[in-house]
Amino acid sequence: MKTSEWLKAHPAKALTVTGDCSLKHAARLLLDDPEGRDLFVLDTEGKVRGHLGFWHVATLLLAKLHPTLSLRELIERITIGTVADHMDDQVMCAGTDEDIDDILYQHDLFQQHLDRRVEDIPVVDGQHRLLGVIRLSDLLREAISTDNGTLTD
Repeated sequence: MKTSEWLKAHPAKALTVTGDCSLKHAARLLLDDPEGRDLFVLDTEGKVRGHLGFWHVATLLLAKLHPTLSLRELIERITIGTVADHMDDQVMCAGTDEDIDDILYQHDLFQQHLDRRVEDIPVVDGQHRLLGVIRLSDLLREAISTDNGTLTD
């Protein structure tokens, strides 16, 4: 199935912010959306420029509760800055004509995506503008519902 077809069959709201957004605002967006785990940072033209995940935001904002941080580490985390200061600018994006299976089986890229705790795969057009996201949870639901005994119980 092509990513464009997936987006039509499984529409999912992409959470987006601009780079000058505060981390506090970003945290509110993530907390207000029960399925939201990823924020994509867009420029003024709607192009994907970065990613900021729930775990990263939580780690930054809850740093003062972490008793093993040095004073320097604590100060660095408390003087938080903007989303652009903390985003990951290496974002795996899919084009509209890509096949879902090809994305999943590009092991290196997809594994890096998972290692960074990114649960949404952004789908972009030819100008790198965000069109939607493919949620890992939706991919898992689909895999389970179409399983022919290949997944273990």
